[in-house]
Amino acid sequence: MITDIVYRHSQSLRDQDPAKGAFQLYPLAEEVFTSVIPDSMSFEQAVVLPVAVSTATAGLYLPKYLGLPYLPSSDPKPTEKALLVWGGASSVGAVTIQFAVASGLKVISTASPANHEFVKALGASAVFDYRSPSVVEDVVKELEGSDLAGVFDAISEEPSFEPITEILKRVGRQVKVAAVQTRQKPSEGFDPIFGMSYPVPSHSSIWGKFVPEALASGQLQAKPDPVVVGHGLSEIEHGLKVQKAGVSAKKIVVTL
Repeated sequence: MITDIVYRHSQSLRDQDPAKGAFQLYPLAEEVFTSVIPDSMSFEQAVVLPVAVSTATAGLYLPKYLGLPYLPSSDPKPTEKALLVWGGASSVGAVTIQFAVASGLKVISTASPANHEFVKALGASAVFDYRSPSVVEDVVKELEGSDLAGVFDAISEEPSFEPITEILKRVGRQVKVAAVQTRQKPSEGFDPIFGMSYPVPSHSSIWGKFVPEALASGQLQAKPDPVVVGHGLSEIEHGLKVQKAGVSAKKIVVTL
């Protein structure tokens, strides 16, 4: 008898297999994309994590993206490396910060002023207002003396691509930029790599070991907090409309 309560990242789109689809009571789950949920965590809280965990870890650790050699640990050793996470209050940004910190990196991030404390609580050492006219100068100054390991753009739209491009010019370093969307018009010297969540590192050190242990200890938080906007498949369209209208430091959830 299986008594553990788990959550997992659905791979139905990748495999075109309806049995793995998320919108059903008894989906087929792959072990390498599944983690135990602590007793203290609800399904509504846990559901904010799967896609974000896969996207963050693929972007951080796979060689085709940032290729960081430092896997997450419960006792991370400082690497003397820095990572810029643009959009730290987003779902992917919040998880990326936590994994980067657990890998021993210094994290610099951006968010609206109302979310600065939220992002710092996730582990970012410095957070800047992405709307500020001085954001480029602020980030460049913070990076002085740091070895920039890469950039993770959790927003991946022109309002993020443009300042990141300028930051890298001023830093004078050629580093990889992992993005959650492709850039339609890559510029010279800046071509962010679109990071798919499906090729997430499938070895047990991520989903099978670190994630459940970090959830149990509180090292990995299910952030941003969920906002349940309805129950049942009929409410999914409403949930999409709420998401499209704009949310900040929240994850829209529809329960089944």
